[in-house]
Formats: sequence, C-alpha cells, structure tokens
Amino acid sequence: MLKKIIRVITILLALFLIGYIVVLKWPQASVKSKATDVKIAAESIYEAFNTDEKAAESQYLGKVVQVTGLIDEIYIDENNAPVIILRGKSGDPVGVVTLEPSETSKISEYKEGQEIVVKTLCSGMLMEVTFNQGIIIDK
Repeated sequence: MLKKIIRVITILLALFLIGYIVVLKWPQASVKSKATDVKIAAESIYEAFNTDEKAAESQYLGKVVQVTGLIDEIYIDENNAPVIILRGKSGDPVGVVTLEPSETSKISEYKEGQEIVVKTLCSGMLMEVTFNQGIIIDK
C-alpha cells in the first residue's frame, strides 16, 4: 500500500514539474501580431498620466500603443533587452520602453536625439510612462 502511495505521489510530482517547465518555456505573445489600440506621441501620453493618472490608466493601461518620441538614451538591461528612454520637447524624460530582445539589431541603427516609433504595451506610470514588449516600427 505504501509503495502505491509513493508511486502516485512520484507521478504527480513528475507531471507537476513537466507542466511547470512547459509554462516557463511557453512563448510570450508578441505585440507584433496584436492590433494597435492607440497612436500617440510620448509627450502626450505622459501629460495624460501626469494630469489624471486614473483616467489615463483606464484609457492606456494594458493597451497596445504606438508611441512616437525622441530618443534620450539607449541601453541594455539586466535581461539583455534593449531599453529606450524617450524625452519630451523640454528635454525631460517622459517614457521608458523595454523592447523585445529580438529588437537589439534594429535599435543599433538609432542614435540619441533621433525620432523613433515603437509599438508597445503600456504598463502605467512610475516617474515616466513605462512600456514593455516593444517593437520598432519602420517608417
């Protein structure tokens, strides 16, 4: 009887471990295949969050947004994903876009001060508006 219980527990643990590994390795949905909900300038979405954060969250949070802005800085984060800091006309940062790692070669073609168009997922506002899973839109 004890051997059967141990065997069942072992099988359940193995199934759980396999399921856990499959979920971890499951590909993330890309914004590339999703429809754009909103097209907006980085400075405009920043102003919307800065003016009325609750209203901006209901309008943009979790939505696929096509953002246009000036590049203030480009760097690679700890997950080897390229990150763009967007600035407003005043020179202050207004958005932080974490791109998909597959965009590394594309971002190398851009320099600080250039305009860029990114399709990305809006994550809300900390100090700047944050965006994730971004892809660069070719003009």
